[in-house]
Amino acid sequence: MPKPGQRNPRNRYMLATGEEAANRLLLLNKIFGHTTHKLLKSAGLSPEMQVAEIGCGSGLVALWTAKAVGEGGSLTAVDSSREQLQLAEKNAVSAGVKNISWVHADAYDTGLPRESFDLVYSRFLMCHLTDPLKALGEMRALLRPGGILVCEDHDDRGIFTEPGTSTYRRFVEISEAVNQAHGLDSNIGLKLPRLFRSAGFARTEVRVEQYAFLRGKEKRFWELTLREAGPAILAAGASTRKELDTLCCDMQAIANDDSVLLMLARVTQVWARK
Repeated sequence: MPKPGQRNPRNRYMLATGEEAANRLLLLNKIFGHTTHKLLKSAGLSPEMQVAEIGCGSGLVALWTAKAVGEGGSLTAVDSSREQLQLAEKNAVSAGVKNISWVHADAYDTGLPRESFDLVYSRFLMCHLTDPLKALGEMRALLRPGGILVCEDHDDRGIFTEPGTSTYRRFVEISEAVNQAHGLDSNIGLKLPRLFRSAGFARTEVRVEQYAFLRGKEKRFWELTLREAGPAILAAGASTRKELDTLCCDMQAIANDDSVLLMLARVTQVWARK
């Protein structure tokens, strides 16, 4: 997932980074990647653009974007985790992609040159920030006049099963409790259009995507996420080790039961010109 700024101690990232997170991030991109590509194209991504991605994680979107802008364009990928950047750079080398610059920096203060980018993008970053409006202000400052800001994020209330299960109802409760303990918003996605306006964008575009699965590895996504978030959940007092183990086992059973529909998340995608 994308990384938070580092200045506020409450902004500690609650999931694994680097190689420990690689499998979950590959699955995340398998699930969300195609609609992210569609979003960036709809927003106006084109060859020869100068693009910045804030909270690049393992660099999977960065690789696709760098290829989309071609040799005449460039991608500056920012993350506050050195482990994530090392993994991202390794992925770029393996893919033979060379038009990416990797920057270790804070989401609130990237240190990048002002008004230098045609498009700035983030995915699942705002849900890890205590002050998303400040980050949007930083991203807006990086854009040239007429440049495009593109963000997408989710809301936990879009996570449920049909038929309903106590396992996923409890998962959402725990997620909201631990996020509140860290000063984060579990339902930031649907608030993005309003935050864009507050950041100074007069006209925004919005699209909402919902992801659902009956079978496949995708149904284990929240189980993997819960396992990675376990230490932060326990530290916040939002659950117990026994309960987390039980929930993970129940999630595995749900993943293996193709009579249960799992809604992964409701993702709000927003873009606007400066």
